[in-house]
Amino acid sequence: SDVVCERVFYPDPDEKLLIHKRPGSLLSLESQRPVRDFDFLFFSVPFESDYTNVLEIMQMANIPLRSDQRDHSHPLVAFGGVTSFLNPEVLAPFMDFVFVGEGENFWDSFWDFVKEYPPYGDRAEWLKALAKTIPGIYVPSFYRDSYYDDGTLRSVEPVFADLPEKIVVQKADFRSCNPPHSVIRTGDTEFSDFHLVEIGRGCARGCRFCAAGYIYRPPRFHDAKKILETRAIEDDDKGRWGLVSAAVGDHPQIDTICRTLSEHSCEVSFSSLRADTLKSSVMEALMAGNHQAVAIAPEAGSERLRRVINKHLTEAQLCEAVAELTKHGIKHLKLYFMVGLPTETDDDIKAIVTLVKQLKHEMVKVAKGLGNLGEIIVNVNSFVPKPFTPFQWVPFDEVESLKSKIRFLKRSFSGVSNVRFYADVPKWSYVQALLARGDRRVGRFLEKVVLEQKGWFTVMKEVPWNADFWVYRQRKPDELFPWEIIDHGIKKTFLWSELNAALDAIETPGCPAKNGCILCGVCQKYSDLLGTITEND
Repeated sequence: SDVVCERVFYPDPDEKLLIHKRPGSLLSLESQRPVRDFDFLFFSVPFESDYTNVLEIMQMANIPLRSDQRDHSHPLVAFGGVTSFLNPEVLAPFMDFVFVGEGENFWDSFWDFVKEYPPYGDRAEWLKALAKTIPGIYVPSFYRDSYYDDGTLRSVEPVFADLPEKIVVQKADFRSCNPPHSVIRTGDTEFSDFHLVEIGRGCARGCRFCAAGYIYRPPRFHDAKKILETRAIEDDDKGRWGLVSAAVGDHPQIDTICRTLSEHSCEVSFSSLRADTLKSSVMEALMAGNHQAVAIAPEAGSERLRRVINKHLTEAQLCEAVAELTKHGIKHLKLYFMVGLPTETDDDIKAIVTLVKQLKHEMVKVAKGLGNLGEIIVNVNSFVPKPFTPFQWVPFDEVESLKSKIRFLKRSFSGVSNVRFYADVPKWSYVQALLARGDRRVGRFLEKVVLEQKGWFTVMKEVPWNADFWVYRQRKPDELFPWEIIDHGIKKTFLWSELNAALDAIETPGCPAKNGCILCGVCQKYSDLLGTITEND
């Protein structure tokens, strides 16, 4: 084979201590070869909280962190995953290049390039050829950032005239690729007892807080036939399938998928369900799999605040969903909420308590007759504004304010039977907010945390920039954002109009994924990706 690909994972705590005592002793899983001996080191980075893990892996492999400190004796370092096309700038100082977009579009073209042009000569020339040859490759060192006196971004410009001003996000055409699915299944594999398969990518609902609903536009679905062919279903009677998507219930062929799996006595699990898409086929699949718990995300307690975030979900729909789930044998209910949303008031926080009690009442009404009363698990997270959403302009809520809201909710639920309450820690959401909308300067915080093994809030006192600048500041309407080096085709004017609609608590239609439109701009750039699956396919 021309290419050997091996895996390396962030080590467990005990292993990590041993590796730190012997720099460079981090080894690949398959051949136990030192990581620094490979030609390339690629990271898949789905969450901002993984940024420190990326740098720690490089440190444990004895690879200099910054790209300008490495030479031909070191691997070329790159990353992909959703953060690469959300905001790559915080990791930019540490990367030789970035895969901006969905992996299906890169794999063949990248390795064809490497075979034609091996990376053993002048590194800068190789990177320039790579950036000019393969769409979606971003080489951060070929772009210079400059800032105004107030600290806001003035520009990010290419240093070579023949490089693009923006990197166009590469998006997969589902008609010509197969659904990603579980391939390696061992006792040590996460979700080893499930066959996980992606059935769709993106979401058409247009929730204003959700990056996935914007950066994956247009939403796409894999064909049911391809999904079911990812595993020999005839040989998999009573197997366990996990259907993965941002909006599982919106798949136009979900009935076919669920019915076929049920006919083979397969247990089906869903990565997420909306209260307004609980079709009979989904309910029957839940019953057949003897599921005990289902998660629903109202996100906000009041209907006003759900209009602000464009959730398109009423209290009546939530109550109906809970009653139906309970009738179909679902014993426990997980409810997800956020605090710190734009325009939020004390009444909105109190409405979370009221709504949970109302949903519990619906659950009890049905469960009593079935002798099947379970519990409600309430999960509350601090809202973190994300790039490429209408809320990219708004500040993160004050940590003390978030702590106060969480304390109120904890007290309010403490005496309520059959209700358990969990919440995140707002100070760590503050760190996430810093990384989510940071520029290259925030990489300095990250670097000190890893190299000096100090806590985030210690480092924040030592770095010459105030982290509040990136976290608590209301952005100007025309401000240039670090992530605008990336081009999703989404018009900034569209996102601004959605923000204004949010401030007026006005809901707007979601993304008409099948036929496209001209509102957000994505369909003009990616018209060849518009949906082709119909319910009767």
